[in-house]
Amino acid sequence: MFRSSAPFVCVLLLVSSACDAARSDAARAGAPVEHAPSAKGSSAPAATAPAAVAPSASVSPEAASAVPPPPPPPSGPAMVEALPMPDDLPIALVKSADGKPPRIVFLPGICSNAGAYLWGFAEAARAHGGAIAIDGDRPCGNSRDFHSITSDPKHEGPRIRAALAAAGHTSPDSADVVLVGYSLGVTLIENLVKESPERWPHVVLIGASHAPRLDRLKGIRRVATMSCSLDVPGRMKAAARMFEGASIPARYFEMPGCTHGNIAEGNEIFSDVFDWLEAK
Repeated sequence: MFRSSAPFVCVLLLVSSACDAARSDAARAGAPVEHAPSAKGSSAPAATAPAAVAPSASVSPEAASAVPPPPPPPSGPAMVEALPMPDDLPIALVKSADGKPPRIVFLPGICSNAGAYLWGFAEAARAHGGAIAIDGDRPCGNSRDFHSITSDPKHEGPRIRAALAAAGHTSPDSADVVLVGYSLGVTLIENLVKESPERWPHVVLIGASHAPRLDRLKGIRRVATMSCSLDVPGRMKAAARMFEGASIPARYFEMPGCTHGNIAEGNEIFSDVFDWLEAK
């Protein structure tokens, strides 16, 4: 009824001898040996692979894929784009190099084209946080390409906030931005700062039609003044000295060989301006 188990035992003995020989050879060669569980019914798990095979500091593919990659740097020259506004004229936009919402707000004057100004320093704008330029919403004669801004903060303030929101700022009322005003845009900045002194700490004043007023700009913490060399350099140099005399850090920058309403060597000059403003 019962069959002999001798052949089976022989097989086990042969396998066991072969395994022992393999272990001995591996040990002599210095290779890591993975041990099997005990044959006496022990529930202890087998030893894990050496740490050199699976380092504990490695990041799993699942964890790595959960971290979004940084946005790719923009390629090619900086571009000025038109960003539509629901109840207003489109704003001109230069996207930042780091993909964050723009940090520069350009305000032109009477009969101006904000996008054309932005083209004049687009590379500098991209490198220093991106920019928006806001056209006035008042007509300039019969022209469709030029508009006039006002100096009324009650009218222009909501337009600036709406433009910042459209450009990606989640808190446009407190967004950390630099105001840049050209001509009548300087007067608008004066009125915006007078209305909310702590809101606009860093400003750039270009080619003002009058001497900038310290009594309206007491809230600023740093100011750059600018002029074309053939415009009003004396006025804007004197303004920088006035601010310095009031213990407000100020510096004058000049664009060579241009007249009022123009920009010359914009990328170079504006890069110097923004570098100086950021060195606070």
